[in-house]
Amino acid sequence: MGVLFVGAWSQQMGTAVATFVDYPVAAHVAALGGHAVSYAGTDPSFSVNNPASLTTQSDKLLFLNYSVYMVGTGYGSAMYATKFSDKDAFAGSFQFAQYGNMSGYDEHGNATGDFSAQDFAINATYSRQLNKYFTIGVTFKPVLSTYETYTSFSLGADIGMLFNDTTHLVSAGLSLRNFGGRVAGPDDIYMTSTWMPINLSIGVTKRFSKAPFGLSLTLQNLQKWDYERASNESDLKSITAGEAFARKIILGIDIVPKSEKFWIALGYNFDRGFSLANPYVFSVAGLTGGFGVKIKMVQLGAAVAFYNTAAVTGHFTVAIDINQCTKKSL
Repeated sequence: MGVLFVGAWSQQMGTAVATFVDYPVAAHVAALGGHAVSYAGTDPSFSVNNPASLTTQSDKLLFLNYSVYMVGTGYGSAMYATKFSDKDAFAGSFQFAQYGNMSGYDEHGNATGDFSAQDFAINATYSRQLNKYFTIGVTFKPVLSTYETYTSFSLGADIGMLFNDTTHLVSAGLSLRNFGGRVAGPDDIYMTSTWMPINLSIGVTKRFSKAPFGLSLTLQNLQKWDYERASNESDLKSITAGEAFARKIILGIDIVPKSEKFWIALGYNFDRGFSLANPYVFSVAGLTGGFGVKIKMVQLGAAVAFYNTAAVTGHFTVAIDINQCTKKSL
């Protein structure tokens, strides 16, 4: 990582937390654009986007994920999902981000030594199937951030609902994420944000009985409409209403055969595409893709995404079905 002023870095704690809690936690999630809320299946990692996506089908599944962000930086997660009953499910997960080692300097340019920066979060998700069609879910998540000598602690929660019509192969989701904010932290510096980035999203997925794929549409950040675009360093130009609405859209296509032996997914996040577009160079910013394969009790997944203009992020996931491991040992 480059050389940074310690004070300037510490002031970005609020912004970094806002970014960290929205990182995709698995390859399949990242491949579909990073924020699909209408997924209805056996992959519990989608519960990070919508707690109601966690179902009793995800019983005794262990997920491990690591993402290579930039040189010297990365983030990862681990999740374990199980069911309490035929209607109740639970998942516990851990997320972390490591931003590498940096050199600190004071306002006079004097070296203050090397330091590191990390974010950590623990998620506890509970869901309940209300009836044949509806499932509700909630996630509680404390977040700890340590940047040099500064520490910040935040508390947040997600709530969600999922409608799943297995007859017509249509599912729809509604989620409100990151309701909460900082409850403890340094008082001697200016925090760019004391609140987590609330994200109100809705989505719909349509699958087909005679074709092994589904199409998904997600509208994210419905609470936010005041976008601005930097046209140059000294001028901020408000975007049009059409572009503001387009930034809400995430499109995805998910190919999964009935055997569920593999998956292939593509997505496009319009907000990311607009934010990272380069007017002088052809850019595929906003485009995501990945694939996964199931080999007995192990599932392997990989995906690529563009979260900045400097590098491509690779997501790598390993999932283990503990049920099948237990059966094998017996």
